[in-house]
Amino acid sequence: MSLWTDLTPSKRCDWIDQLRGWAVIVMIEVHAVNVWLHAGLRPDWLNYLNGLVAPSFTMAAGYSLAISTFRTDGTLRPFWPDTARRLGFILLCAYALHAPGITAADWTVLNTTQKARELFKIDVLQCIVFSLLILQGLARLVRNPRIFTALALAIAVFVPVIAPHLWATGVADGLWLPIRGFFNGNPDRGVQALFPLFPWIAFPAFGAFLGGLYRHFRVVQVDGKARWSEARFLAGLAVIGAFLLAWGASAQHAWLWGGTWLQENGVWLLHSRSGAFTYSELGAISNTTLPSVAARLGWILLGGTVMGTVDLLRPRWKGPNPIDAASRESLLLYMLHLNLIFSVLLAPAIITLTGWGWGSLGWTGTLLMTAVLIALTLAAGVWWQQVRKAPDHMRRLQHRAVAVLGVWFVLGGWWTFRHFLQSPELAKEPYTFLNAARIRKGLPPTPDGLCRDPEEYFREAERRKLHLSAAAKADLARQILARSGDR
Repeated sequence: MSLWTDLTPSKRCDWIDQLRGWAVIVMIEVHAVNVWLHAGLRPDWLNYLNGLVAPSFTMAAGYSLAISTFRTDGTLRPFWPDTARRLGFILLCAYALHAPGITAADWTVLNTTQKARELFKIDVLQCIVFSLLILQGLARLVRNPRIFTALALAIAVFVPVIAPHLWATGVADGLWLPIRGFFNGNPDRGVQALFPLFPWIAFPAFGAFLGGLYRHFRVVQVDGKARWSEARFLAGLAVIGAFLLAWGASAQHAWLWGGTWLQENGVWLLHSRSGAFTYSELGAISNTTLPSVAARLGWILLGGTVMGTVDLLRPRWKGPNPIDAASRESLLLYMLHLNLIFSVLLAPAIITLTGWGWGSLGWTGTLLMTAVLIALTLAAGVWWQQVRKAPDHMRRLQHRAVAVLGVWFVLGGWWTFRHFLQSPELAKEPYTFLNAARIRKGLPPTPDGLCRDPEEYFREAERRKLHLSAAAKADLARQILARSGDR
C-alpha cells in the first residue's frame, strides 16, 4: 500500500503538530532577535518570516478546536470541565504576563496607573482564548460539524473585509478597557492591543475550517476507512496554500493603495476597495486586509505541507522528540522563554553585569543567545513530557510551584520598594510615594515624582556604586530631559 492510497483513519494530525512545534521554536527566535539584535541589521525578509509565527500559532489553535470539539459521530464533546478549565488557565497566564507583577508589592506600592491599564492589553494568548470561545459558542449553537466548518470559513473571510474600517482613527476609543483591544490596535489611554480580534480571529477561524476538512476527510470513517489518505490531504493543502499566496500577494497592493485620492473638508482620503482612509491610517491597516491575511495563510499552508510531507516520509526513531514536545507543551515553552528573556536576562542587574541590553548585539551574539534559549526551553519541554508520565509526581511538582509562587507573592518586591524609597532619583516609573520620598531627602517635588535633572540621577547612582558607561549616561540623560517635554 502506497502513502497515496493508505486510507487508515487519522488519530492525530501530524502536520499541525509539526507546524505548532516549529512556530514555538521560531517564536523564541523572534523575541531574541527583537530584543538583542541591532535594529539596522534586521532584513525585511526576516521581519516577514517572523510575522508568520503568530498566524501559524493561532491557526493551529483553531484547527485543533474543530477536531477536538466534534466526535466522529458528529456529536459535541462537553465544554465543561476539561475545555473550560484549559482555556481558563491559558487566559490566566495571558493576563499574568501583562499584570503589574506577581507580588503584593507590585500590585500595591509599586503599581502605577499605566501598569494597571497594561493588564488589559490584548496579546496573542488573549486573542487565542477569546477566538476559541467564540468558535466554541458557534459550534454549540449550530451543533453540526459541516455547518460549523462553512461558518468558520465565512468568519475567516468576513473579518478581514471589515477589519480595516474598525482601524479608522477614533473607532472604539473610550470603550471599557477590558474589551477596547478587541476592535483594533490603535493606541488608547496608553494601551495598544497587539493582537485585536479584528483581523486576528480570521486565523483561528480559517484553522477551524481546515480542521473541519481534515476531520471529514481523514478522521471520520466510511466503512472503516478514511475518505482521503494523508498524502492526498497534504496535496490539497498545498493547492489551497498556493492559491491563497498567489491571490493575496498579487491583490494586496491594489486592494489597499489602488484607488482615488479625494479631498474632503480639507482632509485627503484614498478611496479604494478597503474603504476611504487617510495616509496615516493606510499604514496601520496594511496587515488587516483580506489579501494580506490570505498571503500569510498561503505561506503557512505551504510550509505546513512541507513539514507534514517530511514527517510522513522520515524514518521513526526512539526517544524524545523535541519538536513534538514543543507542540504539546507550547504554553509551557511560551511562558518560560518570555520570563527568561524579560524577567531574567533583561533585569537591570543582569544587564549591568553582561551589557546585553536592548539592541546591544550583532548577529553572532544574537544567534548564540537564540540557540541557548531554544535549547533550554526545548529541554524543559522534553523533561515535562517525561514528568507527565508519572501523574502523582507531576501533581507534587505543581503543588510545590504554587506554594513557591504564594510565598514569593507575599515576600517579593519589598526590597525594590525600599530601594526607590531611599533613592527616588533612580526611579523610572511614577510611583505614588516618590514625591514624599524626595521631600524626605530634601529634593524638590516633581509632577510625577521622577527626577528632571540628570546630574541628580548620576549623583545618586555614584553613591549607590552603580557603574554607568558614557553611552549609558548619555542615554539616561536623554530620557530624563525628555520628561520635561512630556509635561
